[in-house]
Amino acid sequence: MSALPRGVTQVLWKNKTKSKEKQVKFRVRVSKKVNGEPFKIDQLCDTLEEAKDLLATCHSNIGRQALNKIELDQQEKVKKVADLLSSPPLSFYIKQYIAQHIPEAPEGNDLKRRNRAAKLSFFKTIENTPIPDSQNEVAQPLLQAGGLLAQMAQKAISNGGKKRFGDFKPEQITYLEINEYIKTRLATPAMTANRKSSLGRNVSKISVSRELTFIKKLFDNLRHQEGRFKGIPNPVTEYDKDLLVNRDIKNTYRLSDSDKNILFDALDKHPNPEMKQICLLSYYCGFRRSEIVPLLWEQVHMDENYIQLYQTKSGRPRKVIITKEARSILESIPKKDNQPRLFTYTLFGFSGSVDKLIERIGLKAKGFRFHFFRREAISNLVFNIGQVTGLDGANFSILISELLGLESVRHLEKNHLAELPTASLNNQTDIMKSVGHNNKQTTKRYSPIKIPSKA
Repeated sequence: MSALPRGVTQVLWKNKTKSKEKQVKFRVRVSKKVNGEPFKIDQLCDTLEEAKDLLATCHSNIGRQALNKIELDQQEKVKKVADLLSSPPLSFYIKQYIAQHIPEAPEGNDLKRRNRAAKLSFFKTIENTPIPDSQNEVAQPLLQAGGLLAQMAQKAISNGGKKRFGDFKPEQITYLEINEYIKTRLATPAMTANRKSSLGRNVSKISVSRELTFIKKLFDNLRHQEGRFKGIPNPVTEYDKDLLVNRDIKNTYRLSDSDKNILFDALDKHPNPEMKQICLLSYYCGFRRSEIVPLLWEQVHMDENYIQLYQTKSGRPRKVIITKEARSILESIPKKDNQPRLFTYTLFGFSGSVDKLIERIGLKAKGFRFHFFRREAISNLVFNIGQVTGLDGANFSILISELLGLESVRHLEKNHLAELPTASLNNQTDIMKSVGHNNKQTTKRYSPIKIPSKA
């Protein structure tokens, strides 16, 4: 056998088999400096020809650059995998949180399915929101380094120096990243439910505030997932509060007489009578859509004049008093054999249908939504109590909150009672002004308020 080129040696390689035979391989070892930079290669080849080709590659400038890039690529992959295993990004912990705290909803429970879908939507938005990456400040020096590092830096710059919020590691997220998240979300166009078009406005401050609530819960939970997070402060508690100032601006829209006529005429003409029945029951009794749509006949106690609710927002059951108008609606709903529910709508199906109706008649642009039926019911109940007792309805805030299933009495007093003038509960004209009515006929038709015969 001819002499081997310098840098190539023949070795006997033992296979990882039971065979005692050894295989001949050729080892290429090169270690030198090129332009002051160290270059090393140590690799086994199956044949002498492969070894000579590799040696020739090592002796050429282009070959050395290629070999260096391959080695750097491999090292970078190993480093990324090790880094990922030792310190996963926020997306990893979001998935863990969802698995532990947002389980699959049981079949047939539309309320829990809807709530779960809403929470998953929040986390999806949080995870995919791109914010500026402050670590890209080192990109410029890397560009001058050349090679793979320069390519990575160039890619970061071309992407605008941003990355998904979910790609940050928890320990990298400070109040500064939270501030950037808020700014990005406030500048994001608000989308329709199916995300096919923009609503013509940006995401509201109250929506961003809800998203921060989910981020805060996630960081509070991190210490229970890994001990190393015990000392990490929750970044949401230190964000710039001025960014979300006046986030709780109340929607003061009330149905005018003309809007009310448009709405109730549309309900009268709707091809599915259940649409009108559900809306009116909410209007007269203060039902949430998640409470009224899946209602069962066994929950309706006409003789005892109440409806028993089990699936409520607070999670606690409550009784709803059946008003005279609600009784008339309930008596008009036909009972069907083998149909335990009052309505055939699913919660998702009704939500889509009523939103389309409100948008079609032009009330959505004015700020009206289904939940406003409940707002009207609360106001009407306050007025009724005031008329019957001759006292300020605010004195009955605890009673009203229990009847309507309001978890916070303070919220009721702030949003529904505090703005009512004391005289409004004893003066018919002030009552009609407070509910947005200009004449008695409108109040009589659409409200359970009893107008005295002598006004």
